[in-house]
Amino acid sequence: MKVSIIIVNYNSAKLLRNCLESIDNELDIDYEVIVVDNASNDNSIALCSRFREDSRYIFIESKDNAGFAKGCNIGAAAASGEILHFLNPDTELQKGSTADYLKVIENPQYIYVTPLINRDGSVENGKMVLPLLSDIFWWNISRKRARFWCKGASVIISHKNFEKVGRWSEDYFMYGEDLDLFYNFWRHNLKIEMLQVPVFHFGGGCSSNVWSTFDREVIVQRSFRRFYSKYFPKWKYVAVKLYFLLHNLIKHPSRVKFDIKAWKKACSMP
Repeated sequence: MKVSIIIVNYNSAKLLRNCLESIDNELDIDYEVIVVDNASNDNSIALCSRFREDSRYIFIESKDNAGFAKGCNIGAAAASGEILHFLNPDTELQKGSTADYLKVIENPQYIYVTPLINRDGSVENGKMVLPLLSDIFWWNISRKRARFWCKGASVIISHKNFEKVGRWSEDYFMYGEDLDLFYNFWRHNLKIEMLQVPVFHFGGGCSSNVWSTFDREVIVQRSFRRFYSKYFPKWKYVAVKLYFLLHNLIKHPSRVKFDIKAWKKACSMP
């Protein structure tokens, strides 16, 4: 088995079905799909029942929602592929995806990130600076010298390198685990490349079913604080957070009040 596509699902029935159909329609390689369902209550598995007839599609039904990172690790533990593709259920592959997979198979030493096309046609999943003081400095001075991270909606890595970096960190229930993963890519000196063929991404299609915009931001802030507590002293966390607040004050002043409110609530939580 060359490629294992791992999808963690929670209450994304129609999006998941469309994602699986896009894989079935577009890929012409040796692959398997492992769907880890985090105790959905929207008949996600029933809606995708036709794929159970295909041995390449494996469904793992968790008894509870253990979060995205743990779901990914469960899927990876069941995978037989040399290459692991962690893919969100609110995505759809496009024509040409097979060529990108072949490139990955031929060059498994790298980490690969897929561009994402949003509902409005804009392209996302570009490089974002690692939120560390040294990288923020270089991001503003000489961007090529700054380390970066990307959203974890579509990340491809060899099984070997996945184990090398310690898998997805289960310290996060939702959000922050992709930042942590990319930080560990850099710590292990793994090169990150962007692929050419994007996937459609119905952003927020999963989390919007569960959380409001504010609640989601609180979780993001809480995860960011947890990331810093794992690796750095508290003063660096405060310094970086103040930098981003100042950045928003200049670039996006309307967001500042919202950010501070979410930050305060996140800091009041354990």
